[in-house]
Amino acid sequence: MNTFALRSMAALIALSASTFAAAQEDSFPAEERARLRDQAAALKQQARTQQEAARIARDEGYAACWQRTLVSSCIEDTDEAYRRSVGEARKLEIQASDIERDMRTRAAEVRRAEKQRAAEARRDKSIEMSVKTREQEAQRAQDAAARADKDAEMAAQAEARERAQAERDAAQAAKRKREDARAAERAADQRRKAAKIDERVQRREEERARREAEAAAKEATKDAKETTETGAKP
Repeated sequence: MNTFALRSMAALIALSASTFAAAQEDSFPAEERARLRDQAAALKQQARTQQEAARIARDEGYAACWQRTLVSSCIEDTDEAYRRSVGEARKLEIQASDIERDMRTRAAEVRRAEKQRAAEARRDKSIEMSVKTREQEAQRAQDAAARADKDAEMAAQAEARERAQAERDAAQAAKRKREDARAAERAADQRRKAAKIDERVQRREEERARREAEAAAKEATKDAKETTETGAKP
């Protein structure tokens, strides 16, 4: 059952309970209780007054009967009048008892309604707490999902940053490798050029040494020839 359904049910239960309790209370308001209580008390008082009056009338009738000739008949008439008067008083007492019994019945119904209202209130509170608990659980689940999404997003961003950094590092490494290769190639070119220069210098030196050797040999040959010619003259 979803949260909306629970709230709707709780509202309906609370409404029905309050309506029922209000109807019970309205069916026996305090003003009517007071009126019926006063009415029952008045009937009881009227019955007591009538019973007391009946006893006085009976006693006075008894006293008067002893002054008459037909005493028995007079006493019977007096007793009959007393019984009628007491019977009328008894009817008033019964009427008062009926009113009090009806008051007790209606008061019991009100108490039952109050107990039912209290039970309904406890049930409504329980449903409200259940709804609140479910809402809290749903909120916690939503918060957890939001945190998980945020963590996943942050992890994806960190992975993307690491991947971008790795790509930049790879590009820089490749660039350095190319630069190192070009530097090595330039160094090799310089070494080749230096070797060629050294080779040319060496050839020039060898050529110069050869020419100097040849010149020295020619000079030596010339000197030897001149010495020979000088020694042959007389």
